[in-house]
Amino acid sequence: MPPADDAPAQLYNPRLWVWGADASKPRLLHTMIRVRDFDAAYRFYTQGFGMKPLGDRFDVPVRRSSAQFLGFDSYESGGCIELVQLWDAKGAYTHGTGYGHISIGVPDIGPTVSRLESMGAEVTLRPKPLLAGGPQVAFVKDPDGYDIELIETRRP
Repeated sequence: MPPADDAPAQLYNPRLWVWGADASKPRLLHTMIRVRDFDAAYRFYTQGFGMKPLGDRFDVPVRRSSAQFLGFDSYESGGCIELVQLWDAKGAYTHGTGYGHISIGVPDIGPTVSRLESMGAEVTLRPKPLLAGGPQVAFVKDPDGYDIELIETRRP
């Protein structure tokens, strides 16, 4: 029987509370996406974008899932992605009509798109400016079909 909604699933471990304890204003912490093939998603974000694991992959038995946080710097800097694999999931996930995309700034959009494409990513929009004089933008799909927007963050 699952625990009651107000019952803690396990004992609190302050070592795992990495989001900070003295913040004075709100900030974006992370986005969670469910993945079917954990290793493929991990490679996509770490090898494709240079993200790094923030801590170890961990299991949450009460939720019957495993998770891993990835980011470019640290938990405290925010903007992390949490990959979650449900142990009992059957079939592909759907993204519904409310999901848009995850946006990642890259200094070198052409080589990044080429690298992701060589890893098997589907490129749905090749690099191009969306507005005259604006930065180049591209879209790819990750291994689970999530749209990833790339915005070039270095001007030529």
